[in-house]
Amino acid sequence: MRHAKRWMMLGFALALGAAGCSGQPGPDSLAPSAEPGVLRTEVTPALTGLLLLETFPVQVQLLVEGELPNPCSRLGWYVKPGDDQGRIEVALYADEPTETACVQVVAPYSEVIPMGAFERGSYGIFLNGELVEEFVLP
Repeated sequence: MRHAKRWMMLGFALALGAAGCSGQPGPDSLAPSAEPGVLRTEVTPALTGLLLLETFPVQVQLLVEGELPNPCSRLGWYVKPGDDQGRIEVALYADEPTETACVQVVAPYSEVIPMGAFERGSYGIFLNGELVEEFVLP
């Protein structure tokens, strides 16, 4: 069943990837933005999925879906490459302008975040400090 989910997610990601989904690169930490007039908040997605593209080395992507607090918020992320323990850290956040009036309704998002290229090893993807996906490449 887990493999069926991955194949379904792969098809979805390829459709999104063709459209050129990309986000703005994020900061080294989730500290409040240095940019004046912007509030940075951590975002917890409702759904995550792992996408392993059939390339060599294997391109790995993380699919995240959820809701932003309002349509004025911009989704952003920062990916810290895998360390010698196989830990890949991702910070997912929303930047919201504080000096602009915005209707207060949730806004859905769906993004594919590139994790990088990997040849072999065991890896865990930690999103805002929590393990969300794992993969092993022989």
